[in-house]
Amino acid sequence: MRLIATILAATSLSACDRNTSDEQPVAEERPAALIYDGGDYKTDTEGLAHGKRLAIILDCTGCHGDRLQGYNATTDEPDYGDMNAPNLTLIAQQYSDDDFRRLLRDGVPKDRREFWFMPVESFQFLSEADMAAVIAYVRSFKPEGKQLPPIKKGKGFYEDVERGFGNARQQVARYRARPLPDLGAQHARGRYLTQTVCTACHNGELQGYPGFSPNLDIAGAYSPDELNTLLTTGRGKSKADLGMMSEMSRDVFSHFTPRERQAIIAYVKARADRPQ
Repeated sequence: MRLIATILAATSLSACDRNTSDEQPVAEERPAALIYDGGDYKTDTEGLAHGKRLAIILDCTGCHGDRLQGYNATTDEPDYGDMNAPNLTLIAQQYSDDDFRRLLRDGVPKDRREFWFMPVESFQFLSEADMAAVIAYVRSFKPEGKQLPPIKKGKGFYEDVERGFGNARQQVARYRARPLPDLGAQHARGRYLTQTVCTACHNGELQGYPGFSPNLDIAGAYSPDELNTLLTTGRGKSKADLGMMSEMSRDVFSHFTPRERQAIIAYVKARADRPQ
């Protein structure tokens, strides 16, 4: 895939540019890029496998379907409206890699319409390697099916707006201005993973949305083992079924690697235990 090859080529060029002669000091090594496990892929095949897993973890398939042809993601909530996730196999034919980046990092679609519902406010923090893998995975599908109509806003939609959800540009700007707290180098990777996934429902600083999701200070009441159980099986501490959280854990978060879960748990626990 072109985008994967570009990133790998850029990495190679950076290595070649380092001057290791006696006349010039060796440039200081930069910290390794924060990535999901598998984000250090070396081939297109590895990159596509990584993109496929990320499409599940980022819940792309939850709204756009396993074949990325889209459907009404709120069909079971008629009062919410019709949140028609578009057919990505058709959109990929119209979008360049830079168009996709602008959408995912800035919340600006190619036609510059007002954009809602997709949590690009969280996706904006994806590393280049992880984002490239997702884009390459989307491009791996043949264009099939029909395009869905625009979203139709209902009562539930406007209730979410009242809770603080904005359009894509508003959400991106707000999350960028007030990101997750930096809890030190030991939690940098956990912060990255949490920022790209958990903030979609729990808000930019994990403070939650009134009437929708709790402040993740609640993690302080859980042990690491209890949080690991929640993220793998969906079983909560106070009650077995935590609604959407349990569903997301079973269908999405169970695809985290053990190392990713450990990093997320360590970060949210450290945040919950931080001095107030």
